[in-house]
Amino acid sequence: MEFRENITIKDIAKESGVSITTVSRVLNEKPDVNDKTRARVLKIIEESNYKPNGMARSLVINQTYSIGLIIPDINNPYFPEVARGIEDKAQANSYSVVFSSTDNKLEREKEVIDLMLQKRVDGLIVSLSLANQDILKRLEDKNIPVVQLDRKIPDSVYPAVMIDNKSSAYKAVQFLIDEGYDKIAHVTGDLQTVPGQEREAGYRKAISDHELNLDEDWIIEGDFSKGSGYQAMEKLINSGNLPEGIFVANDMMAFGVLEACRNKGINVPEDLALIGHDNISIANLVYPSLTTMAQPKYKLGEKAGQLLIDLIEIKQKKGELESEDFFDDQILETKLVKRGSTAAK
Repeated sequence: MEFRENITIKDIAKESGVSITTVSRVLNEKPDVNDKTRARVLKIIEESNYKPNGMARSLVINQTYSIGLIIPDINNPYFPEVARGIEDKAQANSYSVVFSSTDNKLEREKEVIDLMLQKRVDGLIVSLSLANQDILKRLEDKNIPVVQLDRKIPDSVYPAVMIDNKSSAYKAVQFLIDEGYDKIAHVTGDLQTVPGQEREAGYRKAISDHELNLDEDWIIEGDFSKGSGYQAMEKLINSGNLPEGIFVANDMMAFGVLEACRNKGINVPEDLALIGHDNISIANLVYPSLTTMAQPKYKLGEKAGQLLIDLIEIKQKKGELESEDFFDDQILETKLVKRGSTAAK
């Protein structure tokens, strides 16, 4: 076969004397092609220097080599770091990633998933609110490969890649206690999410285990945004009952707390110790630099990407996913990063 430009999968099939589907199955290393046919097709592919056209190939094998990534807030530096791990893992396996941010809106989560499915992505990595549990059931009914990221919805067959939020929050509060603080407040995350609920639970357990006073007025709900952190700190200041330290459920809200303290003349850490969660990229650039619990963000993304690709490949081989195909959750560890926003009493 003479080399020529723009050779197509149809040309390979014609020259090999097989169907287009058979060529596709050879390209995708499917097992149900006999060795003699496989060798003939591969020889012609090599001689012609054929490069598969992604779109044509996807139409034949019903696979687009793309995955959808749905995150709550692209403005939070936590998520781009996770997304980079997903994208690098996807590219290493010849997949592309389609991104979308839901801005923490329940209806937007549904809309974005429908849009992703219209684009025929092979699978989804999602970070959803608890109120949208029905979405996962619908995806399960459609046999769509899915991995949950950061925010796990219980009672779903889909595996999650995340941290132990309760344990991480406990360690953050334990650190403040060890530093000599016993009047500790908490700004929660969005309590419609598992991380928000579990970090509050970790705070409560640490306070209880050390027999400290648990003042419900010192637990103020936020939504993971900087603005909600600012408002929470204003509420604490206006109450006239300031704690000695605060555990804030994420770094963005902690920045809001810092700004409110600065505007009200409260010095951190002299008047108030502050610890956040996530260790986003700018946590060491604010003043004072933020003590926080560091998540392995890139690694979380890498593992979620690989887990989804594994599920997609299983589905391609078997035709559909079954209950035994779903992996266990993967739980990664956090670690304390001590900076200027805390000081031993």
